[in-house]
Amino acid sequence: MHLRRMVFQAALLLVIGLLVTFPCPAGQAPEAPDSREAPFLERFLESKPGDTFAVFNNGLTLLVRSIPDSQVVSARVYVRAGSIYEGDHMGAGLSHYLEHVVAGGTTRSFSEEEARRRLERMGGASNAYTSHDRTVYYITTTAAHWEESLDLLLSYVTECSLAEQEVVREKAVIQQEIRMGENDPGRVLWKLFMQTAYRIHPVRHPVIGYEDVFVRRTREDLQAYYRARYQPQHLVVAVAGPVDPDRVLAFVGERVGKMPRGEAPPVVLPSEPAPLGRRWAEKRLPLARMVQAMVGFRSVPLAHEDLYAMDVLAILMGDGRTGRLHQRLKERENLVLSVGAFNWTPAYLPGQWVVSMSLAPENWPAVLEPLQEELRAVGYKKVSRSELEKAKKKVIADHIFGKETAEEMASSLASSYFDTGDPYFDEHYVEKVRQVTREDVLRVARRYLVPEAMTVAAVLPVSTPYETTPAPLASTPKDKGPSLVRLDNGLRVLLLEDHRLPVVTLQLYGMGGLLLEGPGQEGLAAFTASLLTAGTKKRSKLEIAQALEEVGGSLASGSQSNTYSVTSKVLSDDVDLAVDILADVITNPVFPPEEIRKKKEETLLAIKRRDENWQMELVRLFKEHYFTRHPYRHDRLGTPESVAAFTRDQVLDFYEKMVAPPSSVLAIYGDFDREKLLKRLDKALGSWKRPQPAIPNLPRETQPLQGSRVVERRTDKTSLGLFVGTGGLDLRDPRRPVLDVLDAALSGIGYPGGRLHEALRGGTNNLVYVVHAFPFYGLNGGFFGVITQTTLDNAGRVEQIVLEKLEGLTREEMSPAELERAKDMVLTMHALDLEGLDARAQSAAVNEALGLGFDYDRRYPDLVRKVTARDVLELARDLFSGRLIVRTLPRKPAQALPLDAPRPRHP
Repeated sequence: MHLRRMVFQAALLLVIGLLVTFPCPAGQAPEAPDSREAPFLERFLESKPGDTFAVFNNGLTLLVRSIPDSQVVSARVYVRAGSIYEGDHMGAGLSHYLEHVVAGGTTRSFSEEEARRRLERMGGASNAYTSHDRTVYYITTTAAHWEESLDLLLSYVTECSLAEQEVVREKAVIQQEIRMGENDPGRVLWKLFMQTAYRIHPVRHPVIGYEDVFVRRTREDLQAYYRARYQPQHLVVAVAGPVDPDRVLAFVGERVGKMPRGEAPPVVLPSEPAPLGRRWAEKRLPLARMVQAMVGFRSVPLAHEDLYAMDVLAILMGDGRTGRLHQRLKERENLVLSVGAFNWTPAYLPGQWVVSMSLAPENWPAVLEPLQEELRAVGYKKVSRSELEKAKKKVIADHIFGKETAEEMASSLASSYFDTGDPYFDEHYVEKVRQVTREDVLRVARRYLVPEAMTVAAVLPVSTPYETTPAPLASTPKDKGPSLVRLDNGLRVLLLEDHRLPVVTLQLYGMGGLLLEGPGQEGLAAFTASLLTAGTKKRSKLEIAQALEEVGGSLASGSQSNTYSVTSKVLSDDVDLAVDILADVITNPVFPPEEIRKKKEETLLAIKRRDENWQMELVRLFKEHYFTRHPYRHDRLGTPESVAAFTRDQVLDFYEKMVAPPSSVLAIYGDFDREKLLKRLDKALGSWKRPQPAIPNLPRETQPLQGSRVVERRTDKTSLGLFVGTGGLDLRDPRRPVLDVLDAALSGIGYPGGRLHEALRGGTNNLVYVVHAFPFYGLNGGFFGVITQTTLDNAGRVEQIVLEKLEGLTREEMSPAELERAKDMVLTMHALDLEGLDARAQSAAVNEALGLGFDYDRRYPDLVRKVTARDVLELARDLFSGRLIVRTLPRKPAQALPLDAPRPRHP
């Protein structure tokens, strides 16, 4: 996935849709369709083997890619309905409002309840997203359900009823979503930046709309907009997976082939004039702890010839640890917590070349001076040939890394076609990047990075301190699973050869994390693990970064609750390099004093801002009060006091204790030669010797709650956060699959669904925007929790419903139909979670390191199938006897605007 795609995801939260295709020899014109067999079909588009692209007479485009080896099918519908097309209703968020009502809503063919039941039977992931120029609906499920997933999606976008109660309910839900956005500094910053960078074009307005304009929209407004934008010529239907393209084409043709083309005049968007001077905007947020800022320069639209050089320039300046901005602002002058650059280039107007950063308040706005010096320097002197080649290799690697799963392969086709009319634009993009020269980079830097015309937007903290008071899945994946090899030093190595893509992922995990931290060492595991890549006896920190980034690879180290990790990913030609560097950082780290000093400052800043996210704040508060003696009660970052006291000797001692071969597992998956790799591993890691680390005697805290307790804290957020927690399970408890099934029935396994969603968001209910339940599995510690956010007025009712739904699971067994839906959902999400090489390697390594066995993922589906309704009932009764309720209360609660509020004017 190249930089432009990454930017769309990170900056705009655009969903990337899946597209699908039909076989046609590359470079050869497709044969004209037989109108007698497919009267709905106008023509085929040129395609490569394995892809099929077709255009219907009514303007609808169908893209199909057949992936025989996959178990997963993803169906998506792109609609050319985004906020820039809302005309007289600009700023009302009609496109986003429609997405809420259309996705899963009542249609002429089925009710909302029937749609929900069908989705639960499929057990897959279903959702929708809206951006400035599109709305995307998708369902990802198993191969047996491809027809039903398409049937649901096509019904949503062609025959939605826009039922009155669903329209009313979702309006209240969106008002809560607007509140959530106000409590997210990143979203506030992007909104501020766009309104400052653009003065005329409708892209300046937030996709979700302005609340005071939004609340005045009626069902009739939605109906009119649905009729205008949800027309076949505005639809791109995409399917990717182990499907027969002929059957998909026939199914879609039968379902919507006779739908008439709409009569909508083209939308003419105003041109945005170039800025004549510098633009500056700042906003203070009570919940912000750090400065978050964006510095932007007018860029180019997607089809512009300078796109490629501008993207390369962004990589040179802001990608990874070797980027010029990271080296200057982070490494040398330590002015920022993080910094990056991206080139946002939409298809419909000149975009923005942006530097984004987070930093301590005392460094703002002084950081802009060295930033501008670096931007001027790249326009004065040509970049080196090695820098340029590194950037090109990074683009190529991202392109290949982004083609592992059905979703990723199809997203490239879908986005490319939607933006340019060419499904293979991403592939052509890579070729164009290869042609970029040093002169091109110099030219675009001089032309576009003009300080006198830059846009600066920043979100700042306030000066006051923070106060606290049916169809079954296949039983196993199609691959045979990894083989286990144990080196002489005790290191377990998991090897799985997969030659479909020239990619290799290396995932090293070992016992560590919070489990090894003693009193006064809070945060030391994460601190130590993050410094493994800060320099070795052979290589400096910069040399490590350069070695991998020059070949488009990656390296990361870190620590979680139970493990430490070092991971790398490279193209297959570079696997020897990756093995050598991974071995170097785990056997020869030197922990330079200067890097320790900088990591302390960085960690202390991160501690200050950790509660900006309302969900992280709730979970952290819950753990503090749920666990009484277990190290899980501590935050992974530690405390200001513990971090400030860390010494190099402490770091070295902790490294010796944590990073040891007998307690570690290295999973290597991908395109490699097994025998050659084993020889390389033995040479690189054979001398690594260290005894098994001693795990402290951990207290057992899986059910510490007796009765109910409440913890409250006042915050600067404008909505109330709620976490209702109960007892949980040890990660080795055989009842884990039972709790996963319970979770699916209660909240849908990470996607909207289940009893909680139905009670708080379904039918006429509009009490919350988001609600999820989840289990935390640890060693001798665990919990189960429900998390949500709502208004202060609705808080009592929401909490009551959550408690009622938990209690309901302890009273009677769930029905056979609900049990089967929940089990199918668990199995489907399990398959989706393991689709990519990284995910499978990581999961196998972690499971082996923690004592579950590297084949746990292969055994897990059978364990889920054996779960009975009685098992769920008994587990609920066992875990839900005690409760800890955490509330974060807003000092200044937001109130929903009444529907008769007067409409203001927005510039």
